[in-house]
Amino acid sequence: MNAYSSQPSVLLSRPLAERVVSEVGKALRAAGAVLALWRIHRARSRDMRAADAITDMNEHMLRDIGATDRLISHAAARRDADHRRLISVQLSTPLVVVALIATVALGAAAEAADLQPVSKVFAKKQVVGVFTGDYVNGTPVYRLPPVIVVAHREVQRARLEREKQLTRAEQARAKAAARPPA
Repeated sequence: MNAYSSQPSVLLSRPLAERVVSEVGKALRAAGAVLALWRIHRARSRDMRAADAITDMNEHMLRDIGATDRLISHAAARRDADHRRLISVQLSTPLVVVALIATVALGAAAEAADLQPVSKVFAKKQVVGVFTGDYVNGTPVYRLPPVIVVAHREVQRARLEREKQLTRAEQARAKAAARPPA
């Protein structure tokens, strides 16, 4: 037995006026909730501003104006926390200054000694060679990175003079060996 439902497959929609009233009601309820949250926020802000104004007063003045014990203890606690924070800043400031001076002094000393900082030395990637794709006698050919040589001129001049003296000595020995014996 096949039984078919007598209900239509298309749902009947509500009238337009009913839908509009329903949506307006939802919007008003949402606006009411937002308004309630805003009122709570304003009340808390007002209380915080009052507490901030009270913290500037000392305990004796608060007792004179008749503040509650809670406000007096709150003001004393905030004043103590501010005092501790000030002490920690006063103690840490000289340490920061000493660390900065040491950093500058070490940097100047390294620069004066023509030394590179260790971080820069290790930061450079050392390339051994790049394969060119060529083979000579079955051996691969690699392109090596450029080599920078730094030398002082006085050392180079002394080396050249020493080489000249050695060549002169060799030439003198060769001439002496070439002469016939007397």
